[in-house]
Amino acid sequence: MRILPPVPARTVRLLISLACLLLLISACAHMPRMLGGSEDLDLRLDGEQAHEASLPVGHVMVLDMRDPGQSGYVFSGTSFDPKLLRLDGIEPYDGGRRVRYTFTSLAEGECDVVIKIKRNEPGYIPDIFKRVRVTIGK
Repeated sequence: MRILPPVPARTVRLLISLACLLLLISACAHMPRMLGGSEDLDLRLDGEQAHEASLPVGHVMVLDMRDPGQSGYVFSGTSFDPKLLRLDGIEPYDGGRRVRYTFTSLAEGECDVVIKIKRNEPGYIPDIFKRVRVTIGK
């Protein structure tokens, strides 16, 4: 049986620090913009009706909101400036309890994204469900 020499405490601390750093880095799926992460935007639109967002040209904006169907409403349209934004998709998730609208910014400017809902009844006039003031920069 061979006995190994003791490892200096400084080396142990360095190895533990390195292991913690690697765990921290691997746990970060998204790095904040101020640290050089993506400038794509993922907004959770719970609570308030009006929101604001800003992102650079060529980046993705995801609007994540509850599905109004659980309150007896249905989506009845979305308006935005097609010169500034492109709607890439509308995707239900979380067992149909939430919906994600995905947009790509095309040019600099400002516009509103307005998502409307209505009761699924004849003659019901659509209401504004969410309004997002979007500013697109360089």
